[in-house]
Amino acid sequence: SRQRSGPSARGIRMAGDVTARPAIVLDTNVLVQSIPSRGRFRPILEGFDVGRFLMVVSHEILIEYEEILRAIGGPSAWSAFESLLEFREEHVRRVEPTYFWRAIVHDPDDNTFVDAAVAGDAEWIVTEDTHFQALEIETRLTVRPIQPTRFIARYLESGGPPELDTLAPDRDDR
Repeated sequence: SRQRSGPSARGIRMAGDVTARPAIVLDTNVLVQSIPSRGRFRPILEGFDVGRFLMVVSHEILIEYEEILRAIGGPSAWSAFESLLEFREEHVRRVEPTYFWRAIVHDPDDNTFVDAAVAGDAEWIVTEDTHFQALEIETRLTVRPIQPTRFIARYLESGGPPELDTLAPDRDDR
């Protein structure tokens, strides 16, 4: 039996429990694509705004978000997102990892997201980055990657939890 990857004091989200809000970490590229009003992952930001999930962030993740949002959208892009985080503070789980798992070998910078996910007891890292597939074989941790399209379809559109879906490509279920 695998151990939970984060603090047990937060309560365990049981399979099939559609009322519990999952805790997730958003990869920066997914965040960037969720901000424009016509962005392909816009439902993720809208889901956050109405409290469909908890967003786990660390200081390091916020620094990366700020750097990228300022670079592509200017100071106003970061300022608007920062204001949303402050306004919806009840949907944010801020963490400061004290252990560094080094679960991602091929792109060590991605470990920032893994470490925050573990510290924040997140179920999912919402990402298109294939480096996170390393978590599929990582037996020490329970956090798993999930494609943004699957997260949207399985949790935000259907109202149900994104059960065991991972980074596997979307399949046509004919």
